[in-house]
Amino acid sequence: MALAGALATGHAFGQEIVKLPPPTAQEKTDQREVLRRAAVLDQQKRKDDFARNCLKPALSDSQLEACRAAYRKL
Repeated sequence: MALAGALATGHAFGQEIVKLPPPTAQEKTDQREVLRRAAVLDQQKRKDDFARNCLKPALSDSQLEACRAAYRKL
């Protein structure tokens, strides 16, 4: 009963319920591609950081532990 009243009130004031159309297959593909490219850039940044910081001959204990953590994230 309350739902019918709400719908009647909405129609009386000329308000319409607007639904967005579902995304098309192309839009879904484009969104996945954007997410994939962001993930690839993030992975490349991690690799570069690891190579820059951890491929040194002498590392302190704290640096070594940080490199182990960075390697696990690769």
